[in-house]
Amino acid sequence: MSLTSVLVLGPTGGFGQFVLSELIRRKVEFERIAAIVDTTRERSKAKSDLLETFATKGVELVKGSPTDSAVYQGFDVVIAILGNHAIRNQPAQIDAAVASGVRHWYPSEFGADLTVPGNWEERYYRDKVITRNYLQQKAAEVKGFGYTYVIYGRFTEWAPLPHFGIYPKQGKANIVGSPEMLQSLVPVKDAASYLIATLLIAPAESERTFRFVGGNYSWTKIFETLGKVQQKTYDIKYKPVDEARDTQKKAIETGDVDLELACSHQVIQGTGRTLVPTPYDNDKFPRIVPASLETTFKNMFEDENMRTILGVNGFFSEVV
Repeated sequence: MSLTSVLVLGPTGGFGQFVLSELIRRKVEFERIAAIVDTTRERSKAKSDLLETFATKGVELVKGSPTDSAVYQGFDVVIAILGNHAIRNQPAQIDAAVASGVRHWYPSEFGADLTVPGNWEERYYRDKVITRNYLQQKAAEVKGFGYTYVIYGRFTEWAPLPHFGIYPKQGKANIVGSPEMLQSLVPVKDAASYLIATLLIAPAESERTFRFVGGNYSWTKIFETLGKVQQKTYDIKYKPVDEARDTQKKAIETGDVDLELACSHQVIQGTGRTLVPTPYDNDKFPRIVPASLETTFKNMFEDENMRTILGVNGFFSEVV
């Protein structure tokens, strides 16, 4: 059976909003669409207003703690879309969901392929690895429970950020890696479309993986496209991986977890491990055609609302 009774955990984040919007767009194909309103955390007025907007469009708002089994009652599948510091909470959330009869889980792992050699040991993926191991254990224990990995590489809109060494306002970049090194990118809206489409394919096994890319781009191509959109020439410096590793060690010593994660991510980038290996599953959903690199970047610079949703507004300037 396809997964048509859907609960989204983390609906107000950058990706979560697009996932909910796509579910709403296709709501006639689903029996039930809902979002968890986490009562253990404070919410801004903007996020509260967003949730109410979703509610007016047919999304159920289920209030409670994500570790309370009651919030999962009656759902087939949970899509977890969590920030870096919340990913570690998934094992307890999975336990609560399974106790309520949830039979499928989409872990908060919408990025690079963890099975690429070296990625499994990276600090940035530590909590995702823990969740993978736990899902495997739970599927072995609970008959009928399964999970789906959806792998994209990176979201195109988040590629040109200081987290990865790019400063769009200043037209500067300090990149860990080399000019022709490839990375896989997909626009966030198209990523959401692919994700929701997979729900309508009935799982045949307890574990399944989908891989989708919008394109595999070199840094040369990325900066060429950014320069065209912004009408400026980037000042680019390429750094060795060892430099990022050294900074990561200093971050560990000072307890700067965010810097530690960023450096780990840059090491992954600099060793070419954000490139998603083939085969890809795009052709399973031919109606979804990812936007081009230029179109996606152009939209980012022209659409302030898009930048606000993705939480990157402060890093961008308007197109000249």
